[in-house]
Amino acid sequence: TGSSSRATEPVSSVVCILVSFCSVLDDQVVVLGPADPVVVFPGEDAVLPCYLSPDISTGDLEIKWFREDYRTAVCLYQYGSYNFEKQNPSYSGRAELFPEELPRGNMSLKLKDVRRSDHGKYKCVVESAEHYEDALIDLSIRALGSQPSVSLHSSGGDEDQLLCRSEGWFPEPAVIWTDRDGNDVTSLSNTTVERDSLGLLNVRSYISAQRESNIFSCLLRSALPETDCGSQLYISKDVFPGPSGWMVCLFLTAAFTMAASALLVIHWRRMDKEERLWESKRKFAPEGKRTTINGSSLRRASREQRCHVKCKYQESCLWRVQSLIAEYFSLDPHTAHIALIVSEDGKRVRRGEEKDLPDNPQRFDYWSCVLSREGFTSGRHYWEVEGNDDWTIGVTRESAERKAGFSFVPQGGYWGLYSGYSGFSALSDPVTPLLSSLRPRKVGVCMDIEERKVSFYTVESRSHIYTFTDMVFNQGEKIYPVFRTRDRCQDLVLLPPVRCGD
Repeated sequence: TGSSSRATEPVSSVVCILVSFCSVLDDQVVVLGPADPVVVFPGEDAVLPCYLSPDISTGDLEIKWFREDYRTAVCLYQYGSYNFEKQNPSYSGRAELFPEELPRGNMSLKLKDVRRSDHGKYKCVVESAEHYEDALIDLSIRALGSQPSVSLHSSGGDEDQLLCRSEGWFPEPAVIWTDRDGNDVTSLSNTTVERDSLGLLNVRSYISAQRESNIFSCLLRSALPETDCGSQLYISKDVFPGPSGWMVCLFLTAAFTMAASALLVIHWRRMDKEERLWESKRKFAPEGKRTTINGSSLRRASREQRCHVKCKYQESCLWRVQSLIAEYFSLDPHTAHIALIVSEDGKRVRRGEEKDLPDNPQRFDYWSCVLSREGFTSGRHYWEVEGNDDWTIGVTRESAERKAGFSFVPQGGYWGLYSGYSGFSALSDPVTPLLSSLRPRKVGVCMDIEERKVSFYTVESRSHIYTFTDMVFNQGEKIYPVFRTRDRCQDLVLLPPVRCGD
């Protein structure tokens, strides 16, 4: 019996240790997560924080990540290794823990290449044989919509309405209408939301144009922490001639910044159908230079005068149509991210699997970018690119950062447009959302180094999309075309040279 007693001592000790550990886990250890949602754009990597307090080692604990309903297993970590058999296939290769952090009680989840379908609540679960703890974490996938536009809408009845619309939101924004005194009149409006093919939300909100108020403001407020987007409408008193109906012309200017929400006035006067068409064309006028034109003077304007106003901006920016020939250059594989596949002739690029390539100071190691072989120090240059489903096209200065996760913004020496799964935008700071109707399949890029500006156009219609001005770079510094893509199925293609006036 003595030997039997001694043989059971180690077993008894182990049982005591386990009981003691479970007791500590039960009474003192909790699982903690962030109170605020984790907010990211589609395509980015997200980290969902989750950790034990106090920070004891997870040891033999099971770590499980689920969607809120528990039916979708995002990541399972059991007995020191991943269990992929029960993982939802949509998270395969995208969800992982930080193994080096597990001894410190850090069970945070890294979710790669976030998609819109990832939006929602996640549960971080830790289990032992005797105990269970969890924490709930919100993941919000965002997209900021276009600047709201306000227009007159005829419903076919006796009452005219104002229409406020904006495209490309996620999640759904709140629409707020106010009158000239700042009173909230949203209850008088009717709002509809439609989902487009990319999963983004297009918002339309209607409100009756009342005689009692001649100023209306439409504000779209993101459900996530973000600057509001708004437009204000001023209706002249003489637009109510009587019960037979009324016509209004709106002169719309809308601008806002990330630091403050600015509501700018949209002036409308009477105009006939031809005048409305002319007004829509006048959107080509330079931003910041606005002219108020009343109905009588507008009617006196000749077609030549209207064309002059319409083309004034084009004369300064569309110099390519008159004389330039699109340039044909090639991509430099020595600058390409290791996941990019550059064709042998240097005219095509797409996203692929990461390759084992030598690193060098010129190669991008975070963003899937590539530069052209050719850089420019002077003159005017123009090139055309056929896009795919996810691209960034622009220019960068030679001294700009290429390593790590730099910001693709003018302050960092990058000027470009983005078109892809999370919308269409100019990569200014803050980002400028653009209407999806402007999204081109073929992009023309015009760069004037002396004037320090770069403009983007739709090749087919030769319509202007966006211009960056006051580019900052050193005198004599080379400026390179830059391209980024995450599309694994279609190439981003440098188009052959053509005479722009053809």
